[in-house]
Amino acid sequence: MKVEYTLLLERLSSIKKLRAKILEEVNSKIGDISKTEYVLMHKICNGMERLNMSELSDSTGYSNAIITLSVDGLESKKFVKRKRGEDRRSYLVTLTKRGEEKCKDIRRLEKESIGAIFANMNEGDLAELQEILKRLDDLIVKYV
Repeated sequence: MKVEYTLLLERLSSIKKLRAKILEEVNSKIGDISKTEYVLMHKICNGMERLNMSELSDSTGYSNAIITLSVDGLESKKFVKRKRGEDRRSYLVTLTKRGEEKCKDIRRLEKESIGAIFANMNEGDLAELQEILKRLDDLIVKYV
């Protein structure tokens, strides 16, 4: 089978669009946070429970100013709190109890949205897809 690299890039673009659609769909169901706040909550809820502001900026691609505004919003809604970092110039963003509950809602909605997309695939295909995506992610991490 001949590899068509252009087609591979198109598929990767489709995956990125699908991810954006899932995030948009979940955010619309959550309702009480902005899109940017949702992206930050998604990062914090999915394994990054303690991040400093720079890490949030790096992992999302948002500017420090946008991160500050969004964290201010999440903090005013009692989902996160800021603590001074070790170097006194940085702040750590951590979840509050209310934020942990919001994360449960976010994870549930994400699982429902993603599950609906892959509902027609059998376990073997899903396992194979997951393995391929993991290898692809490993390649991308080395490249980028």
